[in-house]
Amino acid sequence: MRKAKMVDFFDALEKRGIDFSTENKKKIINKINNILSYEPKVGVFGKTGVGKSSLCNALFGKDVAKISDIEACTRRPQEVLLGIAGKGIRLIDVPGVGENEDKDKEYSILYEKLIPELDVILWVLKGDDRAFSSEEKFYKKVVSPHIDQGKAFFFVLNQVDKIEPFREWEEHEHRPGPKQAVNIKKKKDL
Repeated sequence: MRKAKMVDFFDALEKRGIDFSTENKKKIINKINNILSYEPKVGVFGKTGVGKSSLCNALFGKDVAKISDIEACTRRPQEVLLGIAGKGIRLIDVPGVGENEDKDKEYSILYEKLIPELDVILWVLKGDDRAFSSEEKFYKKVVSPHIDQGKAFFFVLNQVDKIEPFREWEEHEHRPGPKQAVNIKKKKDL
């Protein structure tokens, strides 16, 4: 915070009979500066191939995360800054679970280490997928203990345009047709 504004702030408090020591003023100024410069970290988690990196690219409106139609691309966390009004939100795109047992063990350790640093976890689910056992396993083993401690967690239903009947998707309007909308609601409830 600008020094002149802080002096005005403390002067106004002193006029009301509230006085701070020089040490406490420094602590207050440091705390305010930390709050104003803070950049939240959002982890983007999910099964391999659900579109975590594509979601990050869509949020940024440009290709900030590598994607592939054929193979898993994200082998290490990719951190990108989403700038908003001179500040930012850090998106951490992490490798997807469910590729194979060895990678799941490796990523379990990575997730355990990363989760405490995050402010929010977005768990991306593919709209037209019905197999959630790998996600459920990771959620129960790795994520759930942090949720129980108050970590913010959201499911993100991705690729809803592929939910049946997918030919109903109204491409120009970017919205589902009537039967597809009903199925999307059912998927969200599930």
